[in-house]
Amino acid sequence: MSTMVDERLRRLRSELDDHSRIADRLGLDLERPLRSLNDGYPENAVALVGKLTEKLLKELWRHHDVEGDPSTKALNDLVKRCRPYIRSSTVLDALDDIRRLRNRSTHDGYDISDEDGLLAVRRLVDVLVWFTDTGSAALLGGEPDVAPEVARRCEFLAGLYVTLGYRQAKRFVLSPDTVYQLFCRESGMRLEYVELMLSRDADDLSTVLASRGGELLRTQLPKFTRFVVLDDDGDVGSGALHQILGLDFRVVRYDGFVDTIVNLDTHLAGLTSDDNPAEPQAAVAAAALTVDTRTGESKMEQSGDAAELVTRLACGSANVLVTGRPGSGKSTLLRSLAVNPEVRRFRFYFDLGLKPKDEPFSEYAARLLAPAMMSDRSRAYDLFLYLIRSGTALCVLDAVDEGVDEPSAAGFLRLFTDLAAVLSAESAVVMSSRVSFLADSPQVRQLLDSGAGRSEQLVEQMYTNGLDPSRVPHFHVVRLAEPEATPLEKRLTAALHLPAGKPLADILGTHITRTLAEQGKPDLEQRLPAAFGHAFLTDRTVFSLLDIHRQVGADAFKDGRLDLDACALAPLLRPAGADHVAFVHTAYQELLAARFLAEPENRNQAADLPGGAFLTEQVRAFLAGMPRAPETDDCVLPAGAYLVGPAERLLIRRVERPARFDRHAVTVARYRRFLNALNADGTSRWDHPEQPAGVTHRPWTDRLRRADYYENPRYDAHPAVCVSWWSAFAFAAFEGKRLPTSLEWEAAARGSDGRLFPWGDAPDSTRINCADTWVGRPVVTYQAWYRDFAGDAVRRAGATRIDERPGNRSPFGVVDMVGNCWEWTSTSLDDPGEAVICGGSYDNPMRAVQTSSKGIYRKRGGSNAVGFRCVQDLNTSETEETTA
Repeated sequence: MSTMVDERLRRLRSELDDHSRIADRLGLDLERPLRSLNDGYPENAVALVGKLTEKLLKELWRHHDVEGDPSTKALNDLVKRCRPYIRSSTVLDALDDIRRLRNRSTHDGYDISDEDGLLAVRRLVDVLVWFTDTGSAALLGGEPDVAPEVARRCEFLAGLYVTLGYRQAKRFVLSPDTVYQLFCRESGMRLEYVELMLSRDADDLSTVLASRGGELLRTQLPKFTRFVVLDDDGDVGSGALHQILGLDFRVVRYDGFVDTIVNLDTHLAGLTSDDNPAEPQAAVAAAALTVDTRTGESKMEQSGDAAELVTRLACGSANVLVTGRPGSGKSTLLRSLAVNPEVRRFRFYFDLGLKPKDEPFSEYAARLLAPAMMSDRSRAYDLFLYLIRSGTALCVLDAVDEGVDEPSAAGFLRLFTDLAAVLSAESAVVMSSRVSFLADSPQVRQLLDSGAGRSEQLVEQMYTNGLDPSRVPHFHVVRLAEPEATPLEKRLTAALHLPAGKPLADILGTHITRTLAEQGKPDLEQRLPAAFGHAFLTDRTVFSLLDIHRQVGADAFKDGRLDLDACALAPLLRPAGADHVAFVHTAYQELLAARFLAEPENRNQAADLPGGAFLTEQVRAFLAGMPRAPETDDCVLPAGAYLVGPAERLLIRRVERPARFDRHAVTVARYRRFLNALNADGTSRWDHPEQPAGVTHRPWTDRLRRADYYENPRYDAHPAVCVSWWSAFAFAAFEGKRLPTSLEWEAAARGSDGRLFPWGDAPDSTRINCADTWVGRPVVTYQAWYRDFAGDAVRRAGATRIDERPGNRSPFGVVDMVGNCWEWTSTSLDDPGEAVICGGSYDNPMRAVQTSSKGIYRKRGGSNAVGFRCVQDLNTSETEETTA
């Protein structure tokens, strides 16, 4: 063994001696791993450190009354279950390192070196240091001479200083109610000291110090930072206590001690309303939702005023996700919560909409908290995590849907991975998100429900993203009501003197127009979509003033002054750091993004963005609500870029060549002509070259709900169903056509504006054949579907004539693309034996029969709810119409 390793072993042995109290109490032989290292068996040292760590964690488990029996638990489970009760990031990191090394040694066949063994012991020391230096009763046992509440407070204050890099140098119990602590740390070439006395009241402290003649405070060490922490400060301005303490000591109440380290009022400054801080916020109705563990559907648990509901949940240590449409008052609600001292002792607020996507949350939080630190700014995030893990803090994370790198379940997982340290703490976390991001993603609902209904796929994705499923707590969902006008709409409508009932896009557009007109710069408005709308698509929501100068123009500023007050856009912007700004509400920039996408050439540009354009449901809604290009009736889907995908995963994709769609789904009459051309065995000369043996193109008659469906002329105008993908492919070739891709199908259904239904965004049960049609009212939840549709309605329901709903018409004249029957496409994903189907059918609720609705069905399958239509490729110059 090298001299360097010998020296490190000597130092570790010396440090382990500092923790003899824990070793004696728990019966730990801390020397054994060092002896194994000294004898040249590092793998044994790692295994022994793992065993010692297990004993420590089992004691921690029992101390905190964690449910279950720890005696049979392995290290991985022990770390997982004890994690919420550990306040130190250093300890958590150390436990993860020990677990990793032990797993390598035991399970992975990894060759353990001396360096690995030394690291394992070093990390064990890091664990022990925390509990020894904080005087934690969890591993040291209680001190009979100290009142339990005093011991708990001493541990909390000691943890503050250990988090800031100090070590405990001395600790004396002066009385059951008074404890002396001395902390020190290296700072460059010198040592810094903090001397702290904690007592319940001034009288007890005065008596204790007088009995010792003040000897404890007479020290030759360098100058201290000195505190006397009192539960009740009493009269400390005179008498024996004043004479003994002198002027070197600061007397601080326990509840205010953290303020000497970090000023959270500074951190929260600016969250109150700029309009009228004293004016009470208008009540907003809301409902708290729970998730059915079997179906994953949300149902209302309680309702009431949003502020009261969220405050009650946060005060009760619950985690809350507040959802609502843009402008519904989410941010106002969360800011009011963060500045309310009655909610939690420590409160933090972070607007994730302002966090640069490439900046980890730890760095973002540290940057925002640093100005509030009295010193030790480099340790701002460590202190934040310590307070969060204390169980007495509230962390508000506003606009989580804007903090994801992409609006999808995978993007949410990556954000949760970044936030895992905060989410796994004992304190309350309150987040906000737009309702569509939650409502349209079952995976996100599962993610927030602490394991209930989580699929194996989601759990696998969580582990893939480095996120332990057990570290994501349960979130209560509070959904803000959707009144005719949101608080944002009401406020702007009143300020702009607009008539009630105008759409949000019109209100925001009027505000932009009037603002620039009042600034004498009306011409700037036409430049904003290219500057800010395009930026939103690249996920940029924060801009420097220099960015605005470059992208909008020098005339956006008065007198050549590059400051916010001189900017013509100032009334639309808010500060977002030094010399940086963001729009006062994200909806302004989303409107500009929609205006940018309204131009075909800009959609093509967006389709080419690396990684894809960043799109939100609000951008899509704004785009769908804009004046539309004239609709056509030739059923031709032009080449170009189209907005596709569900609300939580919106994309811009390019259709490379024009194609003419069948106006209607293939009917029984059309398919009968194909049947007459089949070979005797049911195959044809138009078959797919990879068609499996034994496939016949004759309908799956034993599955037909009506046995004479293909023989009775009354069904001639009904869609051809119970035919496989192979049959649909062959039929299309029979007619000189092909099946559409899923991209082409969706683009043809929703048009260039990304509408939810072929006719627009408004649901209309008269235009569609779906479960709601047969039930006679909206079918919102799975329970309602099962109760109202799966009974009598399902026996009556079925596909209807293809020409029965002319109002179900796409912008290109294609009819009945959603509802009635799912439709085969040529697209396969992971499994070549399966294909994508689009549009939903008669047995799906309306919310599941939208232009973005997709499913997967086996190619051999045949169903009464699955039909198809064909497309014909066109040359770009071809204009003649063919008969569908």
